[in-house]
Amino acid sequence: MLCDIGAIMADPEKRPLYDALMAVKPDYLSKNAWATLAGVNRNVFQDIKARNNATELTIQKLLAAAGVSRAEFARAMGEDEPQPAASGTVASPVSAFRHDRPRDVPVLGTPACHDLTFGNDRIETIDIDFDDVIDYVRRPPGLDGRSDVYAIYFTGYSMIPRFEPDEVGYVDPRRPPSIGDYVVVQLRGNGEDRIAAALVKRLVRRTAAYVELEQFNPPATFRLPTERIARMHRIMPLIELVGI
Repeated sequence: MLCDIGAIMADPEKRPLYDALMAVKPDYLSKNAWATLAGVNRNVFQDIKARNNATELTIQKLLAAAGVSRAEFARAMGEDEPQPAASGTVASPVSAFRHDRPRDVPVLGTPACHDLTFGNDRIETIDIDFDDVIDYVRRPPGLDGRSDVYAIYFTGYSMIPRFEPDEVGYVDPRRPPSIGDYVVVQLRGNGEDRIAAALVKRLVRRTAAYVELEQFNPPATFRLPTERIARMHRIMPLIELVGI
């Protein structure tokens, strides 16, 4: 077995399994996306954190989906040598992703989140400062050659389970969003040119007069007049990031 709970507990130099997985988790994958890509239960990380254990097949699938080698994971666990792989090792669907990918995609500042009211709906917003680059994240292979993309750290809880706080989203300002896409919307103040807030939501409908958006928590679908929208950028799905 790759993960022997008795051995882990007996050796204080070895990291908890959950911590080791988080150490090798690629920036471009949220925990939900990682579990989905690996074909395992989306509660897998909660279970691993609680029990400090997982099956050999689960670990194989997670490492394969992230493009992480046994040697890399062994080092994250604090092991001197990687243990041999079991038969039937799962091939990686994103083997092009490696930890040596360049860390050069700028993360824009999202310093706060707050609520606005549209009709009877309480809508969570964020602030985005396009002049404040607070970090850089690794460039997925699907973004090679792109100098216009940027990233944000999600804040707040309105789009759980799709996006969770502190996860990374890669944003494409070039390709127009389609219905069903997740978007970053910069919102003007009423009768003003200045940017009053930004929204991370799902695009439901778009007309010449308004844009209809959806959030999950609390559930709400609402409309914004077109004149209040300064920019609307598409959040890129995982399949584009991996270059499939």
